[in-house]
Amino acid sequence: MQTAEGRFIDAVVEGLSFTSGDQTGVTDSEGTFVYEVGQNITFSVGAVEIGTAAGSDIISPVDLTGSNSTMPDTQNIVRFLLMLDSDGDSSNGITISNEVQLMAENWTQPDFTTDLLDGELASIIADVMAVDNRIPVLPSAMEAQAHLEGTLACLTSGVFKGTFSGQDNGTFLLWVQHERFDPLVFGDDTPRVGVTSALVFSTDENLVSGVAPQQGLSFDSEKLFISGLVSTGAEFTGELVDYQTITNGSWQNSIFNESGTFSGERLAGGEGAVYRLSGFFNLQGFGFTADDSGLVALDIMTDNSVTGVMVTLRGDETPLTGTRTGNDITVSGGGNSFSLSFDPDGSDSANDLALGTTSGFLGTMTGASGTSDVIGTSCQPD
Repeated sequence: MQTAEGRFIDAVVEGLSFTSGDQTGVTDSEGTFVYEVGQNITFSVGAVEIGTAAGSDIISPVDLTGSNSTMPDTQNIVRFLLMLDSDGDSSNGITISNEVQLMAENWTQPDFTTDLLDGELASIIADVMAVDNRIPVLPSAMEAQAHLEGTLACLTSGVFKGTFSGQDNGTFLLWVQHERFDPLVFGDDTPRVGVTSALVFSTDENLVSGVAPQQGLSFDSEKLFISGLVSTGAEFTGELVDYQTITNGSWQNSIFNESGTFSGERLAGGEGAVYRLSGFFNLQGFGFTADDSGLVALDIMTDNSVTGVMVTLRGDETPLTGTRTGNDITVSGGGNSFSLSFDPDGSDSANDLALGTTSGFLGTMTGASGTSDVIGTSCQPD
C-alpha cells in the first residue's frame, strides 16, 4: 500500500475529517491529508459528508462535486465551510474548531444541492453559534463563487513553459494571472479573475505572436483553460493537472486549417511562498522577439528572500535570486538585474494607471540587450 499527502483548499481548511482506504485523520493548519494512492478520499465534518474525490496533491470543492464554481452543490459546500470558520476570516484560512467537530457528530446530513441552504443548515448554524460563542454568517452563493474562484485563480497563477507541434512547431509561454486590471482589453475598470494570455514562437516560421488576455480559467474539476486567440488565428486549450502540468493540450488555427498538440510545466511557484508573482518583460522600444521578450516568475518567502526564473520566448531559462525590502524587489541572474516596485495589496495609487487596485509590480530589467520594461501581478497562495 502506497500513501501520499495532499492539501484541501477552499482557502486552507483545518479540521476536516478524511478517510481513504485505511487512512483516516483530520486536516491540519495547512489543509494536509493522507490518501492511499489510486484510492478515493472522502471528507466530512462529523456526520456531515461533503464529498468524495480521487486522491490528489490538491483537492478543492469542484473536485468533490465533479462540476464547477457556478453549480449550486459546489457553492453550497463552500458556503458551509466558510460558515464554519471559527474567526469568520477566510483570508487566514478556514478553521473548524474542536468543539464544532465534536458537536458535528450529531448533525444530520444536509442536502447540498438545495436552493434553500439556510433552511437546511438552521439547526447546524444554531449549534455552531452555541459552541463557538459567535454569530456564524452563511455567505451568499455569489460570495462563495467569488471566494472559490479567487482561491483557484491564485493556485493556478504563474508561468508555464511548453512546446507545441503538429502542422507548426515552436515554444509556448502561458501566463495565468490571479487578477488583471486592463481597461483597454476588458473595456472597464473592473479587474478580471483567472486571466490567461501567452507568447508563441513558431520555429518553423521564425514568427513571434502574442495572445490577447481573457478570462481563460474554467474553475472546474477538469482544470480546463483556454489561453486566448493568437494574432495569427491559433487557439490553445488544455488541462492543468494539480495546477502544475499542462496535459491534453491542443491547438488549432481555423484560418490556415492547422492543428496540433502541446504540453508544458510550471516554472517557479513552489510551496511556502508568501507571495507568488508573475509578469512580462520586453525590450524597451522594440516589438516582441524570441530572445528579448518573455515571462518572469518570482516567489517571495517568509524571510523576504526572493527566488524565481525568467524565460525568453525562445525557451531559455535563467534562475533568479534576490530580496524584498519594503515595497522594493531586486533580483538578478545570468547578467540580468531586475528592479521592481511591489504593491502587495493594490493600494499604491502610484501604480493605479497600470495595475488599478490589483496587487502587482512594475519596473525594469537590465541585461546584455539593454533595458526592458517589466509588469506583472501577484497573489498570496494558501
